[in-house]
Amino acid sequence: MADDPIEDVYSYVERAYIRMQAGDILIRCLEDGSMLPIQQMVESLIVAGPQSLDDLQQVLIETSTRKSQVEDDLQQVFSEMRRVLKELGVDFAPGGEYRAALMFSPLEMIVLMRSQGVEDHDTQSACQRVFQETHTLLKTLNNNLHLLAEIGKYLQDWIWGLTYQKARQQANSTAVEL
Repeated sequence: MADDPIEDVYSYVERAYIRMQAGDILIRCLEDGSMLPIQQMVESLIVAGPQSLDDLQQVLIETSTRKSQVEDDLQQVFSEMRRVLKELGVDFAPGGEYRAALMFSPLEMIVLMRSQGVEDHDTQSACQRVFQETHTLLKTLNNNLHLLAEIGKYLQDWIWGLTYQKARQQANSTAVEL
């Protein structure tokens, strides 16, 4: 920490502001299904050079936080689907995780219901509706997860590039001083 407490407060507020901006831009990326908004933000930071390294790291932290939230959402949605299907008499446990549910088809759901003795048409319809709605949500969340992972890689690449540039600048300034 610096000797000046006011400087510490300013630094904290600046990091929080960058993360808030990054959060807004990440939401736009997820809504658009595109990396373009974050790429535009990163380009504006890159122009500033290595001094924007801390800002890029804050954006990466926010991206990682959002990615963790999406992973949690995926697990919660999958668990809730399993719980509801269990109440309807279907034990849905292919692979025990959401990735397996993404690979499961509506036809396989019908086969699963019949193999578990669920023959009532209304119950089958309810199960299919729960499965379809959850499957759609899982696909959307999974796409968001992959987009956030790509954004994270993109940010890490730029952070490494700026770190290298900063090290070169420091090495050159040290060589000039000698």
